[in-house]
Amino acid sequence: SDEEQKCPEFTDLNIGNALSGTTLHVQLLLYTRENHDCAEKLIEHNVAASQFLNTTKKSVFVIHGFRPTGSPPVWLGDMKRLLLSSEDVNLIIVDWNRGATTVNYIAAVENCWKVAEILKNYVDQMLVGGASLDSMHMIGVSLGAHVAGFVGQKYNGKFGRITGLDPAGPSFNREPPERRLDRTDAQFVDVIHSDINVLGFKKPLGTIDFYPNGGMDQPGCPKTFFSG
Repeated sequence: SDEEQKCPEFTDLNIGNALSGTTLHVQLLLYTRENHDCAEKLIEHNVAASQFLNTTKKSVFVIHGFRPTGSPPVWLGDMKRLLLSSEDVNLIIVDWNRGATTVNYIAAVENCWKVAEILKNYVDQMLVGGASLDSMHMIGVSLGAHVAGFVGQKYNGKFGRITGLDPAGPSFNREPPERRLDRTDAQFVDVIHSDINVLGFKKPLGTIDFYPNGGMDQPGCPKTFFSG
């Protein structure tokens, strides 16, 4: 319908997609205080065509992680509202649900590098349009934390800030710094470890690392990892 055309949504998949696997497709959904309820999809090879992107403002990218059930992350709406209410930013939701939705975790891990390549293309265009690396902040959840690290690495640590929320442990625990999120990936890297006893990364990764409740199970959170 016209309404769907006007307001692009985060890709909604299901367990069937996870079982069959998904081919990587990345879309960037821009929200600002001018369009907080209706995303604008950034055009991959023409970011400058955006109606709402203001490169003089800070840009915050939110990158989700592994999606074994295919559904949009339950926290996405709350995070969008909180970020836009606290600061007048370009809020860019990085939707790589096609690529993260699979029961094969290793396939999703391999896609992280490709997502980072695609994001670099968008960031490069924003820089040409007047944005600065200083005013860019990537918030990555789970695998998304490592994606953010890979992007930051491509700019030799000049990226403003990276926040890693529960960075993924499996496939990354024994990797060298250049193959995971690391404190050299941005000017400031803050990390919250919240599941180190199961799927999270145990060791410090950032300029500063927080371990709420010892970094293990969090009160009020479901016991199953499918809820992420």
